[in-house]
Amino acid sequence: MKIERPLWVTGTILSPQQFQQQARWEAYANESIARLGLAHPWGVLTAVFDQHTLALGQLKADHLCVRFADGSLIDTDQADRLPPVLELAAVLPTDAQQVTVLLALPYTYANGGNCLKPDERADRPVRYQQEWVPVQDEFSDRSESMAVARYAISLRFDSMENGQYLTCPVARLLRDAQGKWIFDEQFVPPLLRLSAHAGSIARLDQLLTQLRAKQARLMAMRRESNERMADFAVADVSLFWLLNALNSYEPILSDFKAHPDVHPELFYREAVRLAGSLLTFSLDHNASVIPRYQHDNLTAVFPPLFDLLRQLLEISLPSRMVTIELKKPSEQQWIATLHDARLCEAADFYLSVRSSIPAHQLYTRFPLLCKAGAPDEVDRMISRSLTGIPLVALSHVPAAIPLRLENQYFALDLTHPAGKAMLAAGSCAFYVPGVLGDIQLELFAVLRT
Repeated sequence: MKIERPLWVTGTILSPQQFQQQARWEAYANESIARLGLAHPWGVLTAVFDQHTLALGQLKADHLCVRFADGSLIDTDQADRLPPVLELAAVLPTDAQQVTVLLALPYTYANGGNCLKPDERADRPVRYQQEWVPVQDEFSDRSESMAVARYAISLRFDSMENGQYLTCPVARLLRDAQGKWIFDEQFVPPLLRLSAHAGSIARLDQLLTQLRAKQARLMAMRRESNERMADFAVADVSLFWLLNALNSYEPILSDFKAHPDVHPELFYREAVRLAGSLLTFSLDHNASVIPRYQHDNLTAVFPPLFDLLRQLLEISLPSRMVTIELKKPSEQQWIATLHDARLCEAADFYLSVRSSIPAHQLYTRFPLLCKAGAPDEVDRMISRSLTGIPLVALSHVPAAIPLRLENQYFALDLTHPAGKAMLAAGSCAFYVPGVLGDIQLELFAVLRT
């Protein structure tokens, strides 16, 4: 229907049509402005259903806030009545296993008849129902009865004939093993804000946790340059770009987590940029695996996208370097357990040492005074002044190991009998006498394959 914009001048004789056309113009202008910022300015803002009632075979909404594709806004907390409760056994076939729940609003008709009075009936769905309600005067204590137009919303299913309704999916029902209806937690309806789907927010939180763990691991692998700036070795340039991608997108995703009331397409754009960056480091995927945005089928968008990001973060550039946690049971002793079987089969071990004594003294004295080996062997070395695994001072540090300029680096000679005994025991220990000052140790293993 073409909109006839009213001319408001002195002496105008008022009629309902003027207000109706003015309201239609305002709605059209608002919708046009909304579409300037978003391609899909419609969807679910809130959809809450009664879980207990569903267990009894009834579908009952507790709160619905939905903006339809024509700009009609439904909010059952602020202005609208809740839709009637549905008896599922009466409207669904017994062999149905899955149905999509739709919030339905009748279309408007150009020839009028779009509002039913309380005592009227119609042979077609009508968008509005007239209702008389008392309305309080905001500036006095008086109230007057006022006719209001209630949206005639209803809950329907995708299996029904919905040609006379404007619809928006709000939920999906599945039958469980006992034949009872339950809500499908994996279903993502068209959303107007990301926070309207709790499952997507939970997946975002999991993604951030995984990304930050990967980020911290790569940050620990940075090396210090002579200008006191973090750097990677030339061989690790791919690690540099991976860390650059993670550092770039972590604050963006964190902001979505802190402020989730954004349109899902805005989140999608940033998430696929991250996926595209991570695909650079994958040999098993290409850009075609990134799901395309489908506002009316977000179930085919967000779950696969979150799965893809999880896989890419897991497989991107597995490092040959393993940091081994050292525990300090006493002032001069450190102990570590070699949990990974690969460490005992094909790995080289390196100690990163920092001390309060001068570097040249640490470089020469540490290999002579430090006792290294299996924990039982180290105890015997201390009591009998025996030697342990030979420690070889390094002038060049392997590229996979984080470089600290104040530290000295030593390789463990695992061909020595004490080295073989350490690998057989699956644990190692280090004893450093107090004459070497305030000592800090880090133990790294570099896998050979």
